[in-house]
Amino acid sequence: MAIANESHQEEQNMQEHHGAGRYVVIWVVLLVLTLVTVYTGRMHLPDFGLLLALVIASVKGTLVALYFMHLSEHRGANRLVFGVSIAFVVLLIGFTLMDFGTRFRLSNPPGSQYSDLQAVDIGANQAEGRPGGHQQKIKQKGETHE
Repeated sequence: MAIANESHQEEQNMQEHHGAGRYVVIWVVLLVLTLVTVYTGRMHLPDFGLLLALVIASVKGTLVALYFMHLSEHRGANRLVFGVSIAFVVLLIGFTLMDFGTRFRLSNPPGSQYSDLQAVDIGANQAEGRPGGHQQKIKQKGETHE
């Protein structure tokens, strides 16, 4: 009986048309968040850049699901599933970042913000003539090698 009442109530909600103003406001907010993502993506934020990008993406996805997919108008099981999925994503991302940030330093990739090792630049070794790489002989114009 609860399902029948819920679908009847949703049918009444669908008949009430919302103005375009709400969708324009959400669209502008999504555009602003996209600009913030692009702007912060060009900045060097080693400590919290990944976390900031994930939070912005999660907020944008939540806004799309709530307003453009009309989940804000639904009741009952739909809200429960949406809430549990958001909590699950937060837990997965949180546990992954905690694991990556607290693991043994030498197990992190060289050059990452969590590693003490310097990044290996193979091209620099070859250009500087250090041993360990194959050096290419370059012939300049006018030179002949016998």
